[in-house]
Amino acid sequence: MFKRTVKAFIVSLVLLFSTVNVFALEEYVAEIYKEIDSCFTSKDEEKLYAVLSRNNKDKYYYLIENYTQKKIRRLIVNNEYVFAMEATLAVIENNLDNEEAVEMYSVISDAYEIQLKHEAEVAHQKELEAARLQLAKEKQRGNVEKEYNSAKKATGDGSVYVSGKESKLSSYSWKAKFGAADALFLLEKTGNLKTLHYGVSLDFNYIYTLENKIKVGADVFAGVQFLGMAEEKDLVPFFIDGEASIKFCNPNLLKNLFIRTGFNVMLAGESNKAVNTEGVEKKFYSPFVGLKLEQIAIGPVRLDIGADWLAGHLFTDNITMAAGASMNVEIPFAELEKVKLNLNIGAKDKIFLKKDNGLENRASLILAIGVENVIR
Repeated sequence: MFKRTVKAFIVSLVLLFSTVNVFALEEYVAEIYKEIDSCFTSKDEEKLYAVLSRNNKDKYYYLIENYTQKKIRRLIVNNEYVFAMEATLAVIENNLDNEEAVEMYSVISDAYEIQLKHEAEVAHQKELEAARLQLAKEKQRGNVEKEYNSAKKATGDGSVYVSGKESKLSSYSWKAKFGAADALFLLEKTGNLKTLHYGVSLDFNYIYTLENKIKVGADVFAGVQFLGMAEEKDLVPFFIDGEASIKFCNPNLLKNLFIRTGFNVMLAGESNKAVNTEGVEKKFYSPFVGLKLEQIAIGPVRLDIGADWLAGHLFTDNITMAAGASMNVEIPFAELEKVKLNLNIGAKDKIFLKKDNGLENRASLILAIGVENVIR
């Protein structure tokens, strides 16, 4: 009984001292771990080397070394290759037999080289993009310098830019319209005619803006009606209406008002069987002057409206007055890089006041597809 009690006491003492040693070991190593953590936080490879060097003869150095390599692997996961290599070198220099550390250094070095190549490629792409943007900027600047003009400040010590909307430098615009449907309604009082005729038309407008803001331009129109809806005695075989004009606008007075002057030709076909068309004016040649408001904005829609005095009546015995009027509503529906397309609904009217209370009116409704240049 006594022997058994002594034996149990000895075993208890051994276990007690072992527990104390384990606790002492854990506290001792934990303090070194804290120093290593501090080295990795501050990324101080010299301090890390000193901690490892101070303990590399310790019989528990393998625990310290393993903990350090665990911290290094975490750096690799976070792509922090530079300090990972420096920390690995500190491990190797304190234990040249650590093959795992040597292999780890090789892996980190290869990964770091790949990262450097990737960063260089990214930097190169950024340089190319910056060069592209600079080239586009220079190109845009060239376009701006064409559209804007530099003016001296009043003090003479610099320059300012005046918007091209305020003062354009030799810019131009054009617009062409193809009237796929040009329907003319004829009213002629003498023969009591009321007939409808169908045809097509072409219309072209051009405006050139000078450096001093003055606008000059030209209008050309040609229309022909070759199909008639009437009885043979009332049928005019065809109508032709053509005009060409130059125009002038001073935006300082009124931005959209043009003064026009040009020449107009109107022809009507003759038929021996159309007895009621005797009073229709078959030929009329006339210079004209007029006013025209262009591109009046109503939301996205643009409106043109004008009126002309036809001076040809001064040279025609049976006509006491002649005048013309026009209107066009432009509805945009597509814009490409250099041109934009629009639908046009237009109307033209020519009226002749004749002697003996005679009256002839030619009113046209035109549906046209338009194309015009885009001003950047």
